[in-house]
Amino acid sequence: MLFIKKMRSFFIVLFVILLWQPQTICAAEKQTIDANSIHALSAVLLDGDSGRVLYEKEGECKRANASTTKIMTCILALENGKEDDIVTVSAYAASMPNVQLNIEEGEQYYLKDLLYSLMLESHNDSAVAIAEHIGGSVEGFSALMNEKAKELGCSNTCFLTPNGLDASVGEDTHGTTAHDLALIMRYCSWQSPRAERFLEITQTNAYSFTSLTEQADGSMIPGTRNFSCTNHNAYLSQNPDCLSGKTGFTADAGYCYVTSLSSGGRKFVIALLASGWPNNKTYKWQDCNKIYQYATTYYQMRKVMDPAEGLQSVRLQRAQNPDYDLKAQKSAMPQLTDMRKEVLLADWETMAIRLHYPRSIEATGKGLRAIGNAELLVDDVVIDTCDILLEDSLAVKNMPWFFQAILKKWAMFF
Repeated sequence: MLFIKKMRSFFIVLFVILLWQPQTICAAEKQTIDANSIHALSAVLLDGDSGRVLYEKEGECKRANASTTKIMTCILALENGKEDDIVTVSAYAASMPNVQLNIEEGEQYYLKDLLYSLMLESHNDSAVAIAEHIGGSVEGFSALMNEKAKELGCSNTCFLTPNGLDASVGEDTHGTTAHDLALIMRYCSWQSPRAERFLEITQTNAYSFTSLTEQADGSMIPGTRNFSCTNHNAYLSQNPDCLSGKTGFTADAGYCYVTSLSSGGRKFVIALLASGWPNNKTYKWQDCNKIYQYATTYYQMRKVMDPAEGLQSVRLQRAQNPDYDLKAQKSAMPQLTDMRKEVLLADWETMAIRLHYPRSIEATGKGLRAIGNAELLVDDVVIDTCDILLEDSLAVKNMPWFFQAILKKWAMFF
């Protein structure tokens, strides 16, 4: 019995020792995609919410991008035109090479109908007709395209055509980077005021329309030519998370593809340039599947810590106090404007909040004002900011206030 009691005591002590051993928590090892397993010469995986690059392979290398250009043509037409606009076909638009709707000079169409032709069948002649209607000319529309690209943060993009056909003017060549193309698709899918309509058009399986005939009174009736369009974005049927996408191919560009996807509150954009040449038409789908599997496996939405928890009160120098006390200091608690509540994060990444604001400021009495900002960082990269505000409504100490304070101090001696 004594032996059993001793053994029992021994195991209890051993258990306690093991229980209190300090635990070492190892950070998750960073995962990536072997660049050699991606067919595309350039590829980018983008967080559709923050715009952060999650994976890239030569993402900043400028290349021809073929008909993926048409996502910019479509969104600019939606933002700058009306879908019931009447578009008259020019000789130049009608002369575009395949793929064509085969519109003819002088014919008229609703802008809406040409947008479906543009995005479902990728018709080059429809793209030029749209561009001339919106921009006055291809050159005028290209200027709008490049202006919008710059606005979206695209740093190495040059659009010379609305349809993506290979083109050069002087030292400029038509093309973009996988990163820039992903930024444009992000805008089209979620940020543009016409994003919902863009998605509706690009998700349509089939669409039919007719040319237009003008009546003597100026009204329009259906014309004699009938057209049917079928969506050629096969990834819509291959992946239920696919929201939108655009394929492209030219001799210089090879097979290209850009797509937006959504899963469980997560938003992703994948852009591929030069994902093989004939006969490698399926490479782009293989690349998409591999990159998307990586995205959904390793990236999850995480709650952002409350940045207000780190705030401290701010001293309001020279603010009046009702007691006319020369030594008393007034202070106020700052507050925050909205910051995102969740962020897409991998296990090996770190999230932090950085606060920038003074601990003491001069009172102004002008009410609520911004005194600094809070930054949300992932691996030291800022992905969101918000203002730090302070209610500064207390009156500033002035001569009458000081006079009253001195009188009060003197009164203490009598």
